[in-house]
Amino acid sequence: MKLRLQGNSVRLRLTRSEVERLRETGLVEESVNFGAGAALAYRLQSRPEQGPVEAACRQGIMTVSVDQETAQAWAGSDEVGLYAQSGALAISVEKDFRCLTHPREDERDAYPHPGQTSETLS
Repeated sequence: MKLRLQGNSVRLRLTRSEVERLRETGLVEESVNFGAGAALAYRLQSRPEQGPVEAACRQGIMTVSVDQETAQAWAGSDEVGLYAQSGALAISVEKDFRCLTHPREDERDAYPHPGQTSETLS
């Protein structure tokens, strides 16, 4: 899962297996170790209660939560993302697509980009 923070916005991008894990377990979590015991964990979790997409950051853990019904529907659909505004914070949760121009990382588990054809996949 990729994390992007920019101004008052947070974006999580999930590979196919991470979307499946969210559907099956209700949780996807990653962390960045900065050394000397400092770390930042970030997670996407589904919750049984209905409600808007929310984000919170407590004790070095950033959590984005979405209700279970919405998470299940999104995971099983062709919808690219879930988008919400929580006060001043813009929240985006998106499926991670392959890069069209300069892939810089392993993208085997990324979703095929809607602009790719079978010729550009080889």
